[in-house]
Amino acid sequence: QQWFITMEEEKFTFLRRFQYSSEAIIYQGKLESEGVEVFLRDQITIDSNPFYSNALGGIRMFVKTEDFDKANEILRDINLYSVDDE
Repeated sequence: QQWFITMEEEKFTFLRRFQYSSEAIIYQGKLESEGVEVFLRDQITIDSNPFYSNALGGIRMFVKTEDFDKANEILRDINLYSVDDE
């Protein structure tokens, strides 16, 4: 399922969904440090009442469409490290 948001003539594509903003912010920081612009949707609503997370479908992370593949590669590398002791 593809989600698109247009902001200032730029296309953003849905990348990942997170239940809590703390998790989303960590991934956002990593992506932005690699030069990928990130937009988080519903973060403030869920931060104000975490019980809304399931009802809203979590915090949705979007990246610029042209950075989608790069962002997936970065997140895939992070996930590899999380299960590897080295």
